[in-house]
Amino acid sequence: MSTTTASASNRSPAAPRAPLLLGRVSWWRSALALMRLSWVRTVTPVLLLSVSALVLLPMLFALVFASRGALSGDPVPFLLQRFDSLVFALATPIIALLLGTSAFGAEADDGTLLYIVTTTTPRWWVVLVRVLFATLGTALLSAIAVTGTSVIAVGWHDPDRMTRAFVAASAFGGATYAALFTLLSLLTRRALVGGLVYVLFWEGILSTTFPAIHYLSVRQWMLAIARALTTASATVSASAGAATAQSGPSARIALVFAVVLIIATVVVGGRALRRPRLSRIGT
Repeated sequence: MSTTTASASNRSPAAPRAPLLLGRVSWWRSALALMRLSWVRTVTPVLLLSVSALVLLPMLFALVFASRGALSGDPVPFLLQRFDSLVFALATPIIALLLGTSAFGAEADDGTLLYIVTTTTPRWWVVLVRVLFATLGTALLSAIAVTGTSVIAVGWHDPDRMTRAFVAASAFGGATYAALFTLLSLLTRRALVGGLVYVLFWEGILSTTFPAIHYLSVRQWMLAIARALTTASATVSASAGAATAQSGPSARIALVFAVVLIIATVVVGGRALRRPRLSRIGT
């Protein structure tokens, strides 16, 4: 007994145990994992065919324009109209809609989303990475559509800095549309239908009929950015494309609205994932 007591008294006091760190988040690794998962869930043969058609459509018009040579006339009004009607009004929003709504919908159907939200990865980070994924894809494909159309129509010459202006505006629009449609996919199971209604009805019909709606139209925000970066609208005031580019909110207002929308998407989307109602998430 005494031997046991002595040996116990000779022991040094136990050092305080370090707190156990459970699930420390690696932002870079989690972002890469979410990006890969988004790619697997989103990129399908049907989607590739759809986005390819949207990217190639304005280039086909440019081929017709270039084939007529001098009979085609001034290329600036042509490019303004094609960039507005085929890229800003069609390719950019539809591509963002497909990329922004597919991942969450597929994960809600197969149960992957339930696993993601039970990890230690912050919910707002999941939403932000998904917005970034849709933004990068939309910006890249829109830039290809704008650049390819311009090169086919006028070569590598960039009249009035139009190509650079519309590439930057399409990247801005890609981020804004991606945030809008990602949030929509988290709030409703009919995100794809709702996004099409917004693009075709709100922006395609109402926004062109009622000027006040320009301030709530992502397409008009994109045109505001393009107008601020190019002098084409001042040199071709008689063309329909320039008339479209001269209306709507200013670039500063467009930037403020876009930032507010992206922040709202991250905040509201993160809260929606805290208690995911999987029956309401999807395409």
